[in-house]
Amino acid sequence: MAIEFDTRDGVARITINRPHVLNAMDPATYAEITDAFAQIERDPGILVGIVTGAGDRAFTAGADLKTMHTGPADPVEWAPWRPDRWDFGATTSKPLIAAINGYALAGGLELALVCDIRIASPNAVFGTPEVKWNLLHGLGAYLLPRVVSLSHAMELLLTGEFIDAATAERIGLISRVVPAEQLQAEADRIARVIAGNGPMAVRMTKELARTGLSASLPEHFRLMSEYYQRVDATADQAEGLTAFAQKRMPRYRTSEPTST
Repeated sequence: MAIEFDTRDGVARITINRPHVLNAMDPATYAEITDAFAQIERDPGILVGIVTGAGDRAFTAGADLKTMHTGPADPVEWAPWRPDRWDFGATTSKPLIAAINGYALAGGLELALVCDIRIASPNAVFGTPEVKWNLLHGLGAYLLPRVVSLSHAMELLLTGEFIDAATAERIGLISRVVPAEQLQAEADRIARVIAGNGPMAVRMTKELARTGLSASLPEHFRLMSEYYQRVDATADQAEGLTAFAQKRMPRYRTSEPTST
């Protein structure tokens, strides 16, 4: 197996486990990550996902170029726009956290960009070196300017140069730098905090934030109104308000409507 996948207390962890090649992703790895994202999406017991890499040298250095560009590989396997690829983890309704240790390059940076929250250890290195090899940083060219400024995105995309964790934090590519020995624990802590919140409210808030990047204000208000009605009808909201009034932590069980 190219990845390790485990779940505990509503949190799923995807660990790319190819440290001998800086966790570079071959077709099998892509397929396993895709399957793991699909499992996170369909399993009602999973509320949050964490993505990380084995070892301390790399989150993932991106696609395994030796596999990608040599031998009889099926070109369809590497088509850039495939709905069954993890690229579409960007549409996963549940929050995803990237815990980045070491290199996050090329497709590895795209994988991090698919996630909603990115934290990194001080040894993290980020880059989009595809142009150096006459390749395209396709999905990242869409996502990166929506995360950092256009100027910062263009500098990364067009030079192919790398930046360190401190620079990544400064330009907003990651939310914080965490000591290496605390990185996984901090990712777990953030995941547990999110998992303790109202599950439907979390998913709908994520969607409002994501769609708001491209929606007009009237479109956003229309979707917001629709989501308010759906959240208002849940047993979880009733529990949340009761817990607030009673000054206790909520005990969420389901997001099914209280009535149809």
